[in-house]
Amino acid sequence: MTVVVTTGARLHFGLLCGGADSGWHYGGIGMMVDQPAWKIQVSKTPVTGKDVVHADDTTRRRVETVLSRFRQAVFDLSAVECMVCSATPFHSGLGAGTQFTLALGTALLLLSGRSRPDDISKFAAVLDRSRRSAVGTYGFDHGGFVIDHGVPQDATASRALGRIRFPDTWRMVLLTPHRAAGLSGEMEETFFGRQDFLADDVVSRIGSVIESDIAESLHGADFHRFRDVLEEYGRLAGEYYAAAQGGVFSDRQMENLVHELKLQGVTGAVQSSWGPTVCIPAESDPAAERIQAAVRKCDHAATIRTDIVRGLNTGATVRTTAPEQGHRSFG
Repeated sequence: MTVVVTTGARLHFGLLCGGADSGWHYGGIGMMVDQPAWKIQVSKTPVTGKDVVHADDTTRRRVETVLSRFRQAVFDLSAVECMVCSATPFHSGLGAGTQFTLALGTALLLLSGRSRPDDISKFAAVLDRSRRSAVGTYGFDHGGFVIDHGVPQDATASRALGRIRFPDTWRMVLLTPHRAAGLSGEMEETFFGRQDFLADDVVSRIGSVIESDIAESLHGADFHRFRDVLEEYGRLAGEYYAAAQGGVFSDRQMENLVHELKLQGVTGAVQSSWGPTVCIPAESDPAAERIQAAVRKCDHAATIRTDIVRGLNTGATVRTTAPEQGHRSFG
C-alpha cells in the first residue's frame, strides 16, 4: 500500500496573544494557499526491514522525528519508505513544519491500518504541533481563510474556529528573501515565555478588525477593504513582536522593500508569522503580475523570490494505492 498526501502552505498574519480571558488567547487569522506545497509518498518496506527516506538532510531528520513520535505513541508501524516529491521551505513563515508533520502523520496512520481523523487537532498534539495557534492544523483539514479565537478559558470547551472561502479570483503575492529565516525554536519559546500579553484595549481593537472588517470584506468579496484592513491587522499584530524581531517586519530588507513598493502605489503588505515572507493581496492575476513588475524595480530585487499563489479552499488531499483496491482519494 502506498499513501500520497499533498497539502499547501499556511499563511499566518500574526498570532494574537490576548490574556486567558480575552477571547483571543493565542488566536489570530491566516489562510491556506496552494503553493509552495508538500507532496509526500509513503509505503511499507517489508523487504529491507529499515526505514528509507528520500529527502534532503534537514527533511530526513524531520521524517525520523515524526516516525519516532508516531511509534512512541503506541502506533504499530513496520518499516516505511518515504519520498518527499515537493517541499515548502522551513522557517520562512509558511507553516512548513506543521503541514509536513500532519501530512506525514496522516500517511502513517493509514499505513498502520487506521482511518484519516475527522479532526486532526488531537493527533497534532501527539506529534507536538498546534501548541499555540490552530490556523495551520485547521487549515490542513479544511483549507480557506481561518479565524482562530485561540485557547478557550474553559479547559472543557472546544476551540472556536471559523473558515471563510477565499475568493477564487483573488491572489496572494509572496515575497521571500533567498537568505533569511524567521524566529524559531528556543528563541521563539523564550519570547513567549517572557512577553506580557496584549493589553485588553489592543485585543479588543484587533478583534474588531477581524470580525467587523476582515470577515465582512471576505464574505462580500470587497477586495480593497480586505487589502487595507489586512495591512492594518499586520501592523497592529507586528507591533507586539517588534522588540523580538527588530520591527513590524523581521527582515530589514523586506521592510525597505515594502516602503519602496508603497512609493509605487503597492499597498497591503503583511508579514506571515515570524517571516521573512511578506504577503501582498492582489485582486486578480493581472494585478498580481503588476506587483511582480513593481518588485523588479526595487533595490535588491534579484535577492527576493516572488510567487503568485491562489487561496486553497480545500483540505489536504490524500490518495492511497493498493493492488487490490486501485486508487482511493480522500479530500
